[in-house]
Amino acid sequence: MNIGIDLDGVLTNFNEFCMNYGTKYASEIGKGKIVNSKGYESIEIFSWDRQTDIDFWEKYNLQYSLGEKPRPFAKEVLAKLRADGHKIYIITARASEFEDIEVQSKMQDMVRDWFKNNEICYDELVFSTVNKLENCRENNIDIMIEDSPHNIKQLAEFLPIMCFDTRYNKDCEGKNIMRVYSFYDIYERIKELS
Repeated sequence: MNIGIDLDGVLTNFNEFCMNYGTKYASEIGKGKIVNSKGYESIEIFSWDRQTDIDFWEKYNLQYSLGEKPRPFAKEVLAKLRADGHKIYIITARASEFEDIEVQSKMQDMVRDWFKNNEICYDELVFSTVNKLENCRENNIDIMIEDSPHNIKQLAEFLPIMCFDTRYNKDCEGKNIMRVYSFYDIYERIKELS
């Protein structure tokens, strides 16, 4: 089986990082507080203007990109899935928000370094745009593990989705969507589907 896995929000706890570091930053600059605890990105959570959000990520991007740890058992489960004969495709929109090719390239290198430093195995690393459907089709993905409500709803029209449970995707239900809560939950569900 070709398994697609998102990076931010699935392999890492992106929302927890945004909450923790975002509230610290908001306190430091005296601008904003949590206004939408179900928001997906920092700009939605704190209702910041675009420049404040850019400033936040300029300050904390390296901390997140290189320092954020994988979710518990992610490394172990991906290794087991590969040992079971599945192919792992990491499909991430990280770096796609940057228009500057040099900045995109540096961000992509940070992603590769993060996987190497955390010793997480995969078969392919796909840098996607916000629309992951094309990448799933090109790589013959059989099932996608995703947390973004936008991506879940779009992709579920065409393939089965494991919705990694978070506070911001509680409304994602329907055909082709199964909710998962941990990496061993993912592992057991994939064993059932295989």
